[in-house]
Amino acid sequence: MAIDPIKNCPFNRDDSPFGDVVLSSRARLARNLDGFPFVHRSSSSDCKEVSSLIKQICEHQPDDAILEWVNLDELDAQSTELFVERHLVSSNLANATHPRAIAIGPELSRSVMVNEEDHVRIQSIRPGLQLDEARKDVEALDERIEEVIAYAFDEQLGFLTACPTNVGTGARFSVMLHLPALRIIKDLQRVRNACEGMSLAIRGYQGEGSKAIADLYQVSNQVTLGYTEEQLCSIIANDFLPPVIEWEREARKSVASNQYSKLEDQTFRSLGLLQSARMIKLHEAMQCLGNIRLGVCLGLIDSIEIKTINKLFIEIHPAHLRHIYGIDTPDAEIHSLRSDLLREKLTQ
Repeated sequence: MAIDPIKNCPFNRDDSPFGDVVLSSRARLARNLDGFPFVHRSSSSDCKEVSSLIKQICEHQPDDAILEWVNLDELDAQSTELFVERHLVSSNLANATHPRAIAIGPELSRSVMVNEEDHVRIQSIRPGLQLDEARKDVEALDERIEEVIAYAFDEQLGFLTACPTNVGTGARFSVMLHLPALRIIKDLQRVRNACEGMSLAIRGYQGEGSKAIADLYQVSNQVTLGYTEEQLCSIIANDFLPPVIEWEREARKSVASNQYSKLEDQTFRSLGLLQSARMIKLHEAMQCLGNIRLGVCLGLIDSIEIKTINKLFIEIHPAHLRHIYGIDTPDAEIHSLRSDLLREKLTQ
């Protein structure tokens, strides 16, 4: 592959809208091809035919929207895991054995998963609060795909999907939020109540079934039927997020005013550990990065940029470390590579 996941990183940008609280925005559309059984009922030949049809979107492409086609059964394990760590490929797709593929943009923000739970999973991830831009990304790809194939669609139900909860628009919009101050002042329940009132789900860093790491929470819509893509996007971007962003910012001011010594100790203790450790596990490193990020946002540290922390959240995972250092390191030695990278990035 010609794609370099380190150089081509959407989190490199200096200005991410509301980036102090909103780490990233993601839009996803689930689609299935008309006339084919759902993936879990498909034969290997069905999956191959679906892949062959979808692959047409990578032919005669516009210069400003290029996608590279990758057959996952031909991709090495490290590269596959790297895409999983970048949230461009799901673990289910990576570990499946049937014919499957991904069409991916060189900037590593747009992707089309082929033969996952649904025949097509169109996705865009952007830094900061850019849900509407991510929505437009996936809708543009959706239109490209519809030019070459017909979707399974019902006039009453909308787009037909393998999971009933996706029937309708087939759209999922989500944001990754950094909410350390609300956790410190024990006011996260207010966010959970807001989610419940708007039929939104709040999950951990890895999505469904995961716990929060480094005070990172993923919030997404649960309902797709009866709404347009624009409406679903607006519920999160315009109804849910403005008060939540304000709550977190006010909580940060409160922590800085009323718990400054604790905040300062947490920030510099975490920074000192990452600048000195020779071995560190992923969970501990993530938590320290979250603590440092809060300190950076509140002005305790001016020598480290938020985008550096955002990139490290991704780059300290095993496949990224192996890619960066160009070696097939055993799992037992990954903790050492992680500490090497953290010292390098945080002591410049």
